[in-house]
Amino acid sequence: MSSTIKTSCPHCNSMLTIDTDAGVVTGHEPPVDTRERIGFDERLQQMKDEKERAADKMDEAFRREQSRDRLMEDKFKELMEKAKDIDDSKPIRDIDLD
Repeated sequence: MSSTIKTSCPHCNSMLTIDTDAGVVTGHEPPVDTRERIGFDERLQQMKDEKERAADKMDEAFRREQSRDRLMEDKFKELMEKAKDIDDSKPIRDIDLD
């Protein structure tokens, strides 16, 4: 009378039947594959779509960066004009009034 136990393999998730008296694996059931299978052509189309979306995102980021550069350049010119209008003379100190 041999005793057997069933357990799952921690590595591959298959069901193992183990004979405890002999200390050997007497059977196994492969794990159930729950992944959805897709065809080569369908996956190829998905990859093309992903590339297009990535290219669109890159173009949008590039346009955003260009507009940001123009905005920063305009602000810099505006501040430079304001700096020219400011009086550059030294402030009068109390000691200079004597």
